[in-house]
Amino acid sequence: MATDLYTAVVTATEGSARSDDGALTVDVHEPKDLKGTGEGTNPEQLMAAALGSCLLESLKIASTSAGGSAEGASVESKVTLAEADGPGYTARYALTVTLPDAGADPQDVLDQALSICPFTKTIDAAALDVQLA
Repeated sequence: MATDLYTAVVTATEGSARSDDGALTVDVHEPKDLKGTGEGTNPEQLMAAALGSCLLESLKIASTSAGGSAEGASVESKVTLAEADGPGYTARYALTVTLPDAGADPQDVLDQALSICPFTKTIDAAALDVQLA
């Protein structure tokens, strides 16, 4: 059995989300495009931030193991909400990765990072589009 390393605890209530350690407190409302107030942030932006940040940390690990550097690396994350065929919604994720100092083969670094990033591993491959810039 795997050993747990860390557990993030965030409680969402109407209009906000707060971590148990107080490090994260955000107003959360649906975007105006979805007939929300547009105030604060929204779940899609939070997902994009989490996904991009997680992949960036994985890129740091992969770059170092490949003899390169993650200096100047960035991940632009897009989360697109769409109507589902049945009830509810579905989401697509598009990540554009910039790796200026990754080493000899940026694609190998990206592939390794994708294989270790816990967030990208949990998303259905058909809903995830990852490109090198």
